[in-house]
Amino acid sequence: MENFGKGMRDFLERFERNANSGDVDDVVAQFADVFLKADPGGTHPVSSSALRMAIPQRKKMFESSGYGATTLASVKETKLDDRYVLLQTEWLMRFEGKSGTGEDLTLRTTFLVHCSDEGAKIVLYLSHEEPTPVLRGRGSGVGEC
Repeated sequence: MENFGKGMRDFLERFERNANSGDVDDVVAQFADVFLKADPGGTHPVSSSALRMAIPQRKKMFESSGYGATTLASVKETKLDDRYVLLQTEWLMRFEGKSGTGEDLTLRTTFLVHCSDEGAKIVLYLSHEEPTPVLRGRGSGVGEC
């Protein structure tokens, strides 16, 4: 995490806090009004209103699977120009088992962040793995979104 700028460090610390709290307004504030979501299933634009509706559903799915917390494990920052930063991240998601034993799931996510006078906003959110099949295997009973 060397050469990691303070602005992006603060941005990801806030993202981590929001991932753990599920505060809808704070999560939505870190994304552009419309951003591109990409995952192994394809890509599609997401509006802030659609994101606002999806956050509580995602939180419920994770909690029903024993979700404990998310921690930033690693980040590589690439400044593309004066306005755009590429963040390649790994997140450690902790799940608590019924027997009291925990299980960690590592997910890779790449963000393209636009930086302006109004602050940093995610314009591309790329999930390299889809956590839903893993969560379904944990007995959450939740289908794919």
